Amino acid sequence: MQQKIIILDANRLSTENLRKSLKQQDYEVIAAYSAMEGQKRLLEKVFHLVLMDENFVAKDGQNFLEFLRRRFPGLPGIVLIRRGLPLDLEESLENYGFQLISRSQGPGPLLESIREIFSQADPENGASDAGVRDTPPFQLLGESPPILHLREVLRTVAETSAPVLLRGETGTGKELAARFLHTHSPRNQNQFIAVNCAALTTSLLESELFGHEKGAFTGAHRQKLGKFEYAGSGTLFLDEIGEISPTLQAKMLRVLDDRKFERVGGNKTIDVQCRVVAASNIDFSQAIEAGRFREDLYYRLNVVSIDLPPLRNRAQDIPLLARHFLIEKSKRHNKPVRELSSQALKELISYHWPGNVRELENMIEQAVILAKGQTIDRLPIPTQNNSPASAGVSPVTRQDLTRMTLKEHTSHILKESEAVYFDALLTEHKGHISRTAKAAGIDRTTFYRKIKQCGIDPKKYKSRQ
Repeated sequence: MQQKIIILDANRLSTENLRKSLKQQDYEVIAAYSAMEGQKRLLEKVFHLVLMDENFVAKDGQNFLEFLRRRFPGLPGIVLIRRGLPLDLEESLENYGFQLISRSQGPGPLLESIREIFSQADPENGASDAGVRDTPPFQLLGESPPILHLREVLRTVAETSAPVLLRGETGTGKELAARFLHTHSPRNQNQFIAVNCAALTTSLLESELFGHEKGAFTGAHRQKLGKFEYAGSGTLFLDEIGEISPTLQAKMLRVLDDRKFERVGGNKTIDVQCRVVAASNIDFSQAIEAGRFREDLYYRLNVVSIDLPPLRNRAQDIPLLARHFLIEKSKRHNKPVRELSSQALKELISYHWPGNVRELENMIEQAVILAKGQTIDRLPIPTQNNSPASAGVSPVTRQDLTRMTLKEHTSHILKESEAVYFDALLTEHKGHISRTAKAAGIDRTTFYRKIKQCGIDPKKYKSRQ
C-alpha cells in the first residue's frame, strides 16, 4: 500500500519542491496551503503522515494541533524548521509527538525520519484511518432514566439544524453533550469548534468569533478567520453564553437572525453555515429581568432547550462513570490501578457531588495518582476537615454557606476539588510544569491560570525534590 503524506505550507514553491522529492520516494503526496484546506483534505482521505512548515505552525499551529488531537490522535507528524519556534509552541508539538527537523540539513534527515515512522506503522492501516475509525463517538455514559432520556432527546434534535441551548449545573457535561449532538448529526464530517465565552474579554471574544482584517486594530498584523467562519458547515459550541457583553449580544442576535456577519474592520459580508449550540448555567429569567441578557437573544438561542441532569439525580451511573475514569486515568498516568473497593464505591454513591461529573473525574484521577497498589480503598471526598486550605482554598463555615448562592457554593466546591487535584499532580511530577500540564490534558497557559486561581505556588513542589 502506498503511504500518503499531506504537506501544510503556504509557500507554494517550497511545497512543490518538497512534493517532488517525496514522490521520487514513491509516496503519494497532497499539498494544502491553509489550515481550512488541510482539515478538508484530512477529512476526505486517509493519510499516514503530516508535514508542516514552521510558518504554518506559527500562524495556525495551536488550532490545527487541537483539530488533529481530536480527530486523528494516532497520526504522526513532522515540522520543518528554519529559524525556530517559540518555546511553548515547540513543547506543544513535542507533547503531540511531532518531530522537529531543520531544513538546513537538506532532505536526508527528513527522508530518514519518514522511513523510520512508516517502518513502525502497520502498512495496511494508516494512522489517520485508525484515528477516524477506531475512535468511538463522544458518549454520554450511563443507564439511568435521566441519561437515557437525554441521549434520546439529543439524537432527535441532532437531525435538525435548529439552535440548541444546553442548561445545567457546572460540571454536568454540557460540552460533551454538544459533541454527542454533533457526532450524531448530518454535520459530523465537518468541524466541531468550542469557544468559552467567559474566558475572553469583549474585544478578544469579538475577534475570536467573527475574525478581523489586517490592520483592524493595533496588533492585527494579519487577517484572522473567526470561529463562525472557521466552523464551516459544522457545529459552533458557545459555552458560558450568559457571560457575553451587551455589545456582543446585539451582534450575536444579528448573526442568528440574518445568518451573516462581517469581520472586525471589514466590509465583506460572510454567510454563516454552522449550527450554533450554546450552553450556560445562569438563571436567564433573572438575567433578563436585571438587564444583563437580551430577551430577544435568549428566545433566538432557546429554540430547543435541553436540561442536563446533575450527578446526584443519576446516582446509579456513578459506578460506571467511576470505572470509566479509573481505566482512563490509570492509562494516562501509567499506574497499575485496576479497581475501586466496595467501600470506596459506597462513599462515591453517598456523596452529593456539587461539582458533578467533572468533580468525580478529578477525584478519581487524584486517587489514581496517589494509589499505592491495584485497588483504591480511600477517596479524597471533600469535607470541612480535609479542605485544602494549604493549597490556597479557604474552608467555609456554616455561616458562610448561608450567605452563598447555589452557584457560588458549587464554584467553591469545584475550586476546592481542583486545588486538591493540582496539588497531587504537582507532587507526582515534582513541580515540573510542562509534564504536569500534559498529565492534566491542558496547555501551560491554562495550567498557570488554574493553579493561580487555586492559590498554588508551583515553586514549593520543586523544593521537595
